[in-house]
Amino acid sequence: MSNINTSSHDIPERHEDVTAEWLTQALRSGGVLVDQSVTGFNVDPISAARSRMTSLARITVEYDRYSPELPASMFAKFVSRLPANRERAEQRNLFQTEISLYENLGDAIPMNMPRMYFGGTEGRSGAAVLLLEDIKGFSKSELPLTEEWSVTRTEALLALQELAKMHAKWWEDPTLYEHDWLVPVDSDRLRSSYRSYKGSWAELRGVMEPALSPAELRICDRLSNYLPTVLSELCRMPATLCHADFHVGNLLWDKLGEPETVWVVYWQAPVEGPIVLDVAVLLGFCVPGADQRLVQTVYLPAYHEALINAGVAGYDYHQLLNDYRYGLLNLLQHFVVVLSVVDLVRADSLELIHLIVGRIAASADDVGCGKLVG
Repeated sequence: MSNINTSSHDIPERHEDVTAEWLTQALRSGGVLVDQSVTGFNVDPISAARSRMTSLARITVEYDRYSPELPASMFAKFVSRLPANRERAEQRNLFQTEISLYENLGDAIPMNMPRMYFGGTEGRSGAAVLLLEDIKGFSKSELPLTEEWSVTRTEALLALQELAKMHAKWWEDPTLYEHDWLVPVDSDRLRSSYRSYKGSWAELRGVMEPALSPAELRICDRLSNYLPTVLSELCRMPATLCHADFHVGNLLWDKLGEPETVWVVYWQAPVEGPIVLDVAVLLGFCVPGADQRLVQTVYLPAYHEALINAGVAGYDYHQLLNDYRYGLLNLLQHFVVVLSVVDLVRADSLELIHLIVGRIAASADDVGCGKLVG
């Protein structure tokens, strides 16, 4: 991957600001074009409901000289048009983090992911943009809500197999600490989120109470006082490179239901931390209730086997299961905080909140987190 100049000029804030001249300059900066030029393009905006923190579009491109190596289309990510979401993205430095990951680790990550053609930010205006390979994969975003946020058995096992490759590659690797853009699990950001949980849950409790069982509600009520222990446990676990937002909304498939290939997108929040930051996301709310029995009987054992086969030693299944419980509690606090402040831009937002928080709370209850929180 070529080294991309991220201090680029005139970064467009919206897809309406893109010009053929800017695309030419950006693609040349990214090493995609040499002396060719963009002569025409078409922008197809993607619904704001597809992303909380970004504004998305697909750009089809024409060049002055044809070459089969040049991308006919690309996926563009701009800053969110929603003020609260844009402010949160800027506070978390999401665009610069994703650009840095592609520049520093992208070629080494043993997972299918889009190529970055260009990434740039503009500090004064807060504008930022990424031009990414347009993966010809299938998303679940057009399916009914419960199917949109659910994985089949084949999908879950395939995703876990791929995840284990990345986790094993950087297992307790000290070079991760060299990347100052890579957030450690014991970060001010996480501590701030933990401090916000009590107030965030107070806002969501009335919304969630009808959707939770008494045991699930009890976990949510008692989690605030237990969060210092959760953080302590996460910090003592072996660390690796984590995507940290590894849910079905950030996965594309060669076919739905029984796929053979999966691509991982949206690398804006990678973390140097324990594997459960990823495993809990996928299994904690992307496994429908009817399949929850598979988490302990099929999914976690399969992931653990893949991890060991990839070279990880000294980490037994019992430890994974124990760590997974803390991963779920961390995930629960995360989504309670996020969903209390982020505009989802969806007509079914309330149903989605019920689904996400409800599934995580049910998963936590299923694996015994109620005994942890007391």
